[in-house]
Amino acid sequence: MEKKIFQKARPVFVPGMEAKPDTLAAFRCDFTVQPGKTYKLAIAAHTFYRAYINGVFLGAGPAPAPFGMLKADRYRLEGLKEGLNRLAVEVIGYVPSENNYATHETSCLIAELTEENKVICATGDAGFTCGLLTQKDCEAETLSFGRRVPLEAYHLDEAYTAWRTGAIPGAAACRETGEERIIRERGTAMPDFSIREGFRMLGIYSLRERPEEWKAQSWWESDAYIARCGGEGMKRPAYEDSLLEDTVYEGRLEEEKGTDGRCIYKLSGHEAPAALEFVMEEAETGFIGITFSSEGPVTVDILWNDYLDGRGLLPVKADNVNRVIRLHSEGGSFAFEAMEPHFLKYIKVIFRGGKSVSLDRLYVRTYHFPDSPASGFVCSDKEMNRIYEGARRTLLTNSLAFFLDSPERERGGWAGDSYWTGRAAAMLLSDTTLERSMLTDFLAADYSVMQEGSFPACCSGGARKDPCMMYSWNLFLLLELTDYYRRTWDEEMKEAYRERVSLFLEASQAYKNSLGVLENIPGSMFIDWSQSNDASHTAPICTAANGLYAFTLQRLGEMYHRADYIEEAECVRAVFRKVYDKVKGSRNNLFTMYPLLPDSMTVTEDGLTGNGAYSEAAQYYYFWTGLLSVKDAPALWKILKEEYGPCPEKYRGTAHLRVGNCGVFFGYMMRFELLARHGETALLEKEMKHLCGYMLSQDPGTFWETLSGTDSRNHGFGAYYGAILMRVFLGMEIPDRENKRVRFVPRPGSLQWAKGTMDTADGRISAFWSLGDEGIRMEMSAPEGYQIEAVIPEEYGFARCMTVNGVQTDISGPILTGNKLALELCRKE
Repeated sequence: MEKKIFQKARPVFVPGMEAKPDTLAAFRCDFTVQPGKTYKLAIAAHTFYRAYINGVFLGAGPAPAPFGMLKADRYRLEGLKEGLNRLAVEVIGYVPSENNYATHETSCLIAELTEENKVICATGDAGFTCGLLTQKDCEAETLSFGRRVPLEAYHLDEAYTAWRTGAIPGAAACRETGEERIIRERGTAMPDFSIREGFRMLGIYSLRERPEEWKAQSWWESDAYIARCGGEGMKRPAYEDSLLEDTVYEGRLEEEKGTDGRCIYKLSGHEAPAALEFVMEEAETGFIGITFSSEGPVTVDILWNDYLDGRGLLPVKADNVNRVIRLHSEGGSFAFEAMEPHFLKYIKVIFRGGKSVSLDRLYVRTYHFPDSPASGFVCSDKEMNRIYEGARRTLLTNSLAFFLDSPERERGGWAGDSYWTGRAAAMLLSDTTLERSMLTDFLAADYSVMQEGSFPACCSGGARKDPCMMYSWNLFLLLELTDYYRRTWDEEMKEAYRERVSLFLEASQAYKNSLGVLENIPGSMFIDWSQSNDASHTAPICTAANGLYAFTLQRLGEMYHRADYIEEAECVRAVFRKVYDKVKGSRNNLFTMYPLLPDSMTVTEDGLTGNGAYSEAAQYYYFWTGLLSVKDAPALWKILKEEYGPCPEKYRGTAHLRVGNCGVFFGYMMRFELLARHGETALLEKEMKHLCGYMLSQDPGTFWETLSGTDSRNHGFGAYYGAILMRVFLGMEIPDRENKRVRFVPRPGSLQWAKGTMDTADGRISAFWSLGDEGIRMEMSAPEGYQIEAVIPEEYGFARCMTVNGVQTDISGPILTGNKLALELCRKE
């Protein structure tokens, strides 16, 4: 254990329950407060905890950690009363075996209260008592594809909350679990726990069963899955609610203002289930909370989603998520807050029974990384500004203690996604702590069973050893390491990875064939959410994966000063460039796929031979990774620009109609970077407005995983669209901290002006440019010790006069200055 996090506390749980799946446990500790003293709480748990002081919410956590580890949260306790105070902690222990957002380990709690840094109460001593909260129904249908735990269902009674300031029913002494856990600091800021109550009412309905027969929509509706998760005894609120449809409300509704100004809705006179529907101003990630009362027995279902379907209805099943919380009571008043966070914009509250029922409060307690005022961007184009704001919301709602792929379906920290999200966080939040935390967690994780030195595909989730390696995402992780190093100059992180990098690359040699390229890479291969992932496109020799491997070698070679890595990268590239020379020679052949390079190849007597599989995404990989260059393959680059992308200018030729289409995840990301890299600013602007505008014109105002809208409508990697605006159109590149240099290369497109800023460990960087009839103004400030490299936009090559920091200067190539730049270009001398 790390020194000083816990002095005396040891991991404990309810006796005999630590290995039982789906347990809700209660822990209590009373302590006496002396005036003028400082009191602190350190706490960690598996799977998740929620803490209260004197019945008032304190916090929730912890941040997920790699297998065998826990991350501790620290609280300075404010607002304590003199004398007796009560600490209450709920721990939901899943002991999961099928999910991506928590490790498959037993449950525990480790907590310690200190007064002036002296321990006054710790788990493992007599100060803590515990028990089970039997109100939770642990035999309910699965929450989601990635969170394969029971959705939340409860039988509420007075004891459900009374124990937080009173006694736990059937309280017992805690038992030490006996398992040693490595305890680490959280490593990032605590979450934002703000309360959002700005719900607007959308409607009131009675509900009836739909006349059509309901059919299974997901694999977990199968008889086999239901049998292994509880069988006929399993509660299925999402299934039951999916059978209902809205009709005209048949009862009475009374609305009144409470003493706190909140609107109270009272329903009565209804026999069929009654529902109230609400919308938030903006979609949020957080814990749903509700206060309600009833005269008699009532079942309350809380449905949520981040969009309404094509009929204007709230889908209870969407993106492989069962979106229901079920609460049952025998009558009375209850306050409830979910243990699981969700991403939502719409809420429907259904009441079954209850005679007269009242909805007294509805809220969301946010649960994501705190917003930061340290970065900003605005420009003359409102569409571009909307893209930036959508990117920031995507980033915030998908950030906790590392980058989430999605805030609802999985909440997993996937390596491929984080490559793009890490770049976005540096620019949109001026933060690198999230990325550092994630890189630290990946390094602490065990190898996949498939390769020594490898990494899991998902951060801090799953089994100790990932059973199926995703080789391409291992490469993205190492690429992210090199990007992160350039942004931060974090020598400690670089050195910590050195041995693991060496092991990974040494083990990768086993896949080299006689030509020196990777063949039959084991595990799952991910190129893009498209046809490019199919086996016919990735085996036996995956061209895109080889390009990514060479690119990773090059970047690692630059970071570690390993000439042998760089030499190997060039050897791999040379093999495929030789193949492309043959492709260029096929230009005049009949039915040729010229100028495309095949996705997969096979070794034959003639060397590498294509397997006839082609995809748009793979072609972007070739240019993005340096396998091909625009100079080497101008015809390929030309057709990619004109005939592909989200809104192509031209139709494809007949032979090319069988080329697999591209997805946003990650093919279009690479395309956008390539367009920027090669000066295609107008096309980039057009495509970003088309693609991003399509997503932002629909709920929930964040960026999607796929363009169908049937998958996750909030996927963290989409935050990178905002970084593109800052990097390309504002022209403020991510600074190179190692060399203390930042490039300022505006590409205006149709914009008239742009400005933005970001903070770094060395200080703030601020940039502004503005176009006028006579020329352009460019201004930038950077931290002391930095150099600014400014490049004049190509559109202003006509300028005849330039001044830099008040001095007239020749117009020739990049301009290198100190940390202040004031540049003016004029048409006239």
